[in-house]
Amino acid sequence: LWRELRRVSVPADPWALLGLPRTASVPAEEVRAAFQKAAAERHPDQAGDGAERATRTAAFAALNEASATLTSPARRLRALRALEFPDSPATPVTGMDDGLLSLFTLVGAAVRSAADVAAKKRAATTFLAKAAVAAEEFRSMETLEAATRTVDAALERFTADLASLDIARGLADRSGAAARLPELIQRAAFLEKWRAQLRAAFATQFESA
Repeated sequence: LWRELRRVSVPADPWALLGLPRTASVPAEEVRAAFQKAAAERHPDQAGDGAERATRTAAFAALNEASATLTSPARRLRALRALEFPDSPATPVTGMDDGLLSLFTLVGAAVRSAADVAAKKRAATTFLAKAAVAAEEFRSMETLEAATRTVDAALERFTADLASLDIARGLADRSGAAARLPELIQRAAFLEKWRAQLRAAFATQFESA
């Protein structure tokens, strides 16, 4: 495995590099534990000379990339598709379902509200002006928190449901698994994007305080 790392900077199989079984539902804590173990063995600070340091640095970078890939459901599913179902469609046949559309509306409203409040706070220069926007700020934060809880819960349910994809793969239902992947990748990408947008909106609120 480590000889292979000498020849690559980006892992072709992140599961193999971290010594994990290739599953769609690999838990984040298992990824972290595997990364910590592998990283401790290959950390560049343990290098004896320049050549070894270069090898360890490349290996460490590959491990970091593998960890980042497997920690993200969307990236993990894309890697699974590339390794096992390269001929499957890149995008789903249909767009967002009703559940995703509802979340999209919720997140969009929360992010827009946060942006409006942040702009008003930046424009407020007097105590009275800042006090006037305080109630609106409180409501905006509540909206952000509610949207974040909803998206986090949806992402947790999504991650748990990936076990069914592994079952299909284990039963050699490759056509069924391949057919599901485009929709699963899209859903994971949307959920991760919306979670990032909500976190960024939170940060904007605090920056404008």
